[in-house]
Order: sequence, then structure tokens, then C-alpha cells
Amino acid sequence: MKEISYEEFTTFIENFYLQSIKELKEMDEIDKEERCCDNEREGVELNSHENVMGNVNMIIEDIDVKKLDKIWE
Repeated sequence: MKEISYEEFTTFIENFYLQSIKELKEMDEIDKEERCCDNEREGVELNSHENVMGNVNMIIEDIDVKKLDKIWE
């Protein structure tokens, strides 16, 4: 297991979140005629936040129990 610093972790999450916002904003611009919302930015940011948190939860849930067992040995 490669250890990472908290700074590396926060930089990764920040970059991933900003990338997600950019991608959703671009998709939203394509679908803009189909959807109308009062606050486009808030919607895109909320959707990106939910996507990032969902991804983190799935990654944690998929950790092999053997990896966790090694920590507790």
C-alpha cells in the first residue's frame, strides 16, 4: 500500500471535483434547451458533489476485506 499525504489527497479530490464540474457544465450546455433552471451553477456543483461522494463511497465499499484484515493483524 502506497501511503499518500493529506495534501496529496486533498489536491486529488479538488482536481477530481473541478474536472467533474467542468464535464457536467459542458454536458449541461449541450442540453440547455431541454432543461431550464434558475441557478445552473448551483445545480452543476451539487450534482458534481453528489457524484464525487458517490464514487468515494463505492470505492470504500469495494475495498477487499483482506486489506482491512492486514491492518488489524
